[in-house]
Amino acid sequence: MRRVSAQIIAASPNDLKNNRLGLMSQAQLNALQAQIDQFQARMSQLTRRAVKLAIVITIGVVVLAFVRVLALPLALAIEVAVVGVMIYLTTDYNRFLRLLTMDREAEAVRIVKGRTSRYTLRTHPLYLTLRIELQTYKLLDSGLARQFITGELYQYYVLPQSSVVIAAESIGEKNSRYLL
Repeated sequence: MRRVSAQIIAASPNDLKNNRLGLMSQAQLNALQAQIDQFQARMSQLTRRAVKLAIVITIGVVVLAFVRVLALPLALAIEVAVVGVMIYLTTDYNRFLRLLTMDREAEAVRIVKGRTSRYTLRTHPLYLTLRIELQTYKLLDSGLARQFITGELYQYYVLPQSSVVIAAESIGEKNSRYLL
């Protein structure tokens, strides 16, 4: 006998009503704006810390190069690596923030149906990744990850540009043990 579950994740009835129409609710828009503001504050902190760390490393490398502990090519390689990592981190962070801002402005939601596997959750400094069927999506709230049941069929509401899951509802039968 099939039993339909009524599990709703990170949404109110009004949120789901709007999400089913392909739109974000006002509460979701406000929450996304708050997360964007929080990420921007973290971004400025990250940039300040990265610049300070780069200055300390540069001073250390220059001193070691003048004392001839480090050969000049090795010192240059260290500096290039430090600058490269700093640029990569800030670019990745800025790109993700820009995608979230574009999603906030568009106010659109894409609907994705599929089964989740918790075994494929991975962490990133900004978000958790969630594997749904053959695609990888992002979760901004780490508490959401624990609410998904492996093998259950869900309807996910995803921001189209950043691929962030903002809400989900279970649409499959309970106790389906299909694992990905």
